[in-house]
Amino acid sequence: MENWFRSIFLTLFVSTSILSSDLQAADESEIVQNDDEQSSLVQPQIERSEFDESKIDVDDFEITIFTGLLSIEDFGVNSVTGFKLAYHINESVFVQLETGQSDADETSFEVLNGGAPLLTDDERSLDYYQFNVGYNVFPGEAFVSNETTINNAFYLIAGIGDSEFAGDDRYTFNYGFGYRLLFWDSVAFNADLRDYVFDMDVFGETEETHNIAYTFSLSLYF
Repeated sequence: MENWFRSIFLTLFVSTSILSSDLQAADESEIVQNDDEQSSLVQPQIERSEFDESKIDVDDFEITIFTGLLSIEDFGVNSVTGFKLAYHINESVFVQLETGQSDADETSFEVLNGGAPLLTDDERSLDYYQFNVGYNVFPGEAFVSNETTINNAFYLIAGIGDSEFAGDDRYTFNYGFGYRLLFWDSVAFNADLRDYVFDMDVFGETEETHNIAYTFSLSLYF
């Protein structure tokens, strides 16, 4: 009886060993197969694109020459020219000194009546001086090609100053917005829309006037 139990035990032991060896061999074969499949997959070749990106240096000065149109209330739409000097405090905020000049046209009253002009030639000259503060709201990038980008920004701006018009100095405040394209580190193109607000009493009563300017400018940073 003892020999019979010993024979059964040896048989079970041998069978278990063989089964364990077969399972281990199968696992190793599956691992090798998986490695071969992974090595045969196409590996993506990702290359980082290098962009030539212009950027305004912090704390830079900016000088700007502009031209455009100024709609002087009751005096028609006239050309305007001038220049600006700005200081960029950081990437978001800048301060600006601005001066511009325009010559007012005749009013509809003068044209219809054909009488004596309301203003002399000197009084028709509008000269304004402003101190402004601007804020870059949406700075971004414009992709020109696969290797070149142009920094751009949409900005808000407002300020106060003085306007010399119709023989008097008039307190003026302005507000508006603009768009900037920075072509190189030192050259930019700007498009602006401003409303210059001041009181005028040419027709006897003092009224608040809104004078809209559309200007385009070229800036140099230094």
